[in-house]
Amino acid sequence: MSKAALHTIKSYHQQTKHHPHQYARAPSYMDWANQPLPYRLYEGAEIQPLPLLKQHKNHPYSALFKVVEQPAEPLTLTSIANMLELSLGLSAWKEYNGSEWALRINPSSGNLHPTECYLLLPELGPQAASSVHYNPYLHSLELRAEIPAAAQQWLKHADGFALMLSSIAWREAWKYGERAYRYCQHDLGHALGALSIACNLNGWQIQLLANVPSEKAKRILGLTLCNRLPAETEFVDCVCWVSRSTPDLAAVEQWFDSLADLNYKHFANQLSKDHQTWPIIDEVFLASQQQRLTLTAAGNTRGASQVIDRVETNNLESAERIIRQRRSAQSYRQASSTLPLNTFLHNLHKTLPNNLIPFSILPCQAQVHLLLFVHNVTGLESGLYLWLRNEMHLPLLKMQMDRRFEWTQVLEAQPLYLLENGDFRSIAKTISCNQDIAGDSAFSLAMLAQFEAVLTDNPSHYPTLFWETGLIGQVLYLQAEAFGLRGTGIGCFFDDQMHELLGLKGEQWQSLYHFTVGKQIDDNRLATKPAYYHLQK
Repeated sequence: MSKAALHTIKSYHQQTKHHPHQYARAPSYMDWANQPLPYRLYEGAEIQPLPLLKQHKNHPYSALFKVVEQPAEPLTLTSIANMLELSLGLSAWKEYNGSEWALRINPSSGNLHPTECYLLLPELGPQAASSVHYNPYLHSLELRAEIPAAAQQWLKHADGFALMLSSIAWREAWKYGERAYRYCQHDLGHALGALSIACNLNGWQIQLLANVPSEKAKRILGLTLCNRLPAETEFVDCVCWVSRSTPDLAAVEQWFDSLADLNYKHFANQLSKDHQTWPIIDEVFLASQQQRLTLTAAGNTRGASQVIDRVETNNLESAERIIRQRRSAQSYRQASSTLPLNTFLHNLHKTLPNNLIPFSILPCQAQVHLLLFVHNVTGLESGLYLWLRNEMHLPLLKMQMDRRFEWTQVLEAQPLYLLENGDFRSIAKTISCNQDIAGDSAFSLAMLAQFEAVLTDNPSHYPTLFWETGLIGQVLYLQAEAFGLRGTGIGCFFDDQMHELLGLKGEQWQSLYHFTVGKQIDDNRLATKPAYYHLQK
């Protein structure tokens, strides 16, 4: 079975690569009248409105990446509302020429948001223990089914709750075609990062449960029963446990295993009138969920030097403000896209896997490294660099990448290696589907993952590689925002052209996600409205 799954996954990955003269299969035009609704609704379900945060708690910037030293918030509708608002809620509305659209806290390719969130909650005040769906538009919970009495008893004393994330691939496939699965998994990684940070602000922990099969989670959520359109199939990607204290995960998984199917009565809304089917997307979802994940403790990489410690962070915005003001830039002002070496290193350091927030949510050995196109970092010559996130991979990378590379360690105790100096603006732009943002920025990068060895060991780690890139992307987004710049995730790039630049052959390593950071050019034609102004009319 695993050989067939591995073949399906590798075939999908090859088939969905972009090439300079042939992009991955996608719709030939944008059918705007048929764009999927960005919100899943369960028709007739009771709505539990959630309170909005009335004021910031003003956690310092450091709370984005360090475990907060505070008592854990009690489990209440208010504390859960705060977590959801600061991870999966709306961040603002934009308006232009009579049209308006919402932005969200968690990043999404094309602002399409395929990720949905479900929770299994204990009894909270007058609300019975229930299976609920989070509606970010209304900032509310849709009460879908009550949890059976026997299961409620255990949950009542567990000091935590379950949170499940799913993907509706149609929302991405409508625009991006067969490459949609990749973007669903990037977005899932972004969402995991956003949730990890928001839980930390409450003093909570969030962890993946590796031993809850996707099919079991799908039955618990009643997705097959409630979502009747095959073209809008919703796949459960992961199950997490959120807790106020260190949980007994074996006991949590045993509870899941004993949980009977719930009594669901409400059907999901239809997102589009018509659909274009992409069978390969369903095939890769199923193939990547056939085995349980094999999660191991993440290994430490090299520590930070004193250069990083000299970066001033006391005057930065609060963690909550940085989270809310995160945006994706559409274009950059090249002359203003610069940052000092100390800040550059400080930001890169936050992507290392020994930072518990957000990387403890994915307890795997780091498989992803950053290939950096440095354009304008004061104190660092322009060129192609590697930021090493798992030092065990260094011998492999040196052996398998182009032999002309220098491999000069830039600073002692920093995992930054100069491969080749020079102006890489044009190359970065060309490889990122000729997008100017990759060349006009202070730096851009490709996220290079160990691929073949990981998938041969367990094909179901295909999505987790993308989750890791999404976690890194979330960190880079917030770091850029904190230091007066802006980030942009780049899903469109020429895969094999990037590999050729690095001298890589075969499938030992694959570039899975690109990213860029610079000084944004704001579009003054757009008006901005508060995130939940529509609820206060």
